[in-house]
Amino acid sequence: MKRLAEIFFLLVLAACSVGREVEFARSLAVPAPAELVLRNGKFITVDRDFSIKQAVAIRDGRFVAVGSERDMRVLIGRGTHVIDLGGRTVIPGLIDSHIYATDAALSWDAELHWESARSLADGLRQIAAAADANPQGSWIVVGGGWVPTQFAERRFPSRKELDQLAPNHPVYIQYLRQGALLNSAALAAVGIARESPDPAGGKFERNPNTGELSGWLQGAAAWQYAYNKIPRLSLDKAHQSIRNCFRELNRLGITSVGDLHTSSVTFGHRRLLAEMARSGDLTVRLNFYFPTNDDGELEQLKTSVDEIKRLHQSDMFRFVGFGETLTRADGDADLLPNPKGVTITSEAKEKFRGMLRAFSGERYSFHLGTAQDNTARQWLDVLEEVNAATPLPSSRIAFARLEDATAETIARIKVLGGGIAVQDRMALTGERTVELWGMDKARNAPPLRTMIEAGVVVGAGTDGFRSANYSPMLSLWWLITGKTVAGSSIRSPSQNLTREQALRLYTMGSAWFTFDEGRKGSIEVGKLADLAVLNADYLTVPEDQIRSLESMLTLVGGRIVYAAKPFSQTPRK
Repeated sequence: MKRLAEIFFLLVLAACSVGREVEFARSLAVPAPAELVLRNGKFITVDRDFSIKQAVAIRDGRFVAVGSERDMRVLIGRGTHVIDLGGRTVIPGLIDSHIYATDAALSWDAELHWESARSLADGLRQIAAAADANPQGSWIVVGGGWVPTQFAERRFPSRKELDQLAPNHPVYIQYLRQGALLNSAALAAVGIARESPDPAGGKFERNPNTGELSGWLQGAAAWQYAYNKIPRLSLDKAHQSIRNCFRELNRLGITSVGDLHTSSVTFGHRRLLAEMARSGDLTVRLNFYFPTNDDGELEQLKTSVDEIKRLHQSDMFRFVGFGETLTRADGDADLLPNPKGVTITSEAKEKFRGMLRAFSGERYSFHLGTAQDNTARQWLDVLEEVNAATPLPSSRIAFARLEDATAETIARIKVLGGGIAVQDRMALTGERTVELWGMDKARNAPPLRTMIEAGVVVGAGTDGFRSANYSPMLSLWWLITGKTVAGSSIRSPSQNLTREQALRLYTMGSAWFTFDEGRKGSIEVGKLADLAVLNADYLTVPEDQIRSLESMLTLVGGRIVYAAKPFSQTPRK
């Protein structure tokens, strides 16, 4: 009996030890609690299968679980904040692959915005209110991104109307990249008189009978002559202006941008952005492109890049390559009589060759302005020549806009390993495009389905804020419907995209251009926790309501950067 008792005791002891080992193993297998869990939602993941999930868990700025509400239970601890989405639809944070975000943000607070105005009367009331609210002599500026066809009146304002509303304030109204309208006070302030000669490449429009100035400055050379004389915000005020502008992008679901810098963005501005990113003050991920000029020296460009590299860079602020200034004129080519694109100078081609060779092996993107197929073919000649001698696998080549792309050009881009970044400015100017190109050509512009079926990478963006409306929701609507803001259905239905395809362009497609497709663009475990909770279901609302969608809750890296009711009281970290 004593021997049996000893054996029984040893068995119990062994069982207890095994039990402790099992419990210890189980404790190791239990994941750390999430910081944030979003539940009871319709998560459009944009993963490979375009799957729909119910909940996500976030820790350290990334998704640690994506699945059912049951899957999240093990990740909810005492310190986990849980948000019930009430069945609302969630999409990955939208990525605008081609936008002048910083350029616009630096003056956002100093300008009026007509993008959402539905009548000219509403726009003029904004000017009258600004004249009443601000001291005499202060500028009133209306930014671009609007067209008269969005107004009930279907017309432009006049110099006379502006003089009546604001006789003692200089008023400047930007119209896309084509021109600007100034009142009498503004013409006097910038020194444009009846006898002033037209600038090279621009025109101060005059009445053909009387010679009197109409107030319109036609062409970039003319409007830039005036715009460059308007006082800019101080750096302190620009800081707040940037915050307000980016919050507006967050309201529309934007969490990342391919940010095209112009010469207006200085090194001091970039230093401010880097500090905002370091301190957590940025709410949009800025992947920025440095501008290049065909009259600049390559060594000077290298020096500028070295200076930029010394700035603090992160997931929120990162230099990714070079912008499209080499072909700036191409952006307006489709608005010229009998447009045939532009002829790229031999000097510009040679500088581009030098850039490709100088930065070969670097993971940089080259963002080329190619509104027209003719321009794209010229750049492809240079790229194919350089690639034959020095392969370009480390670079991402983006052909921006490419509205009249041919199948041959698309195939050449595919072979080269490049991508196409389409923008929606034709949602504003589609009727004018029909006048210049004819309906047959316009109905195939851009050939979205042809691009996708060819297997080339396609991303989406707006070309905002000057050349187009900055709203990604308007852009998604245009990709899907082919309509203009005036209500014209121009693009052939055979070239329109499904809602799923359009959303993929604005997320995974756009992420590709900055080497980020493995880090963002979809709601998947391990990726950056960027998302937007929408005020209606993107997949099921009537098509014409897509353009009016907005975010109720926007997260960047799991951090709340925008919240509207009922989420406006949600604690922010």
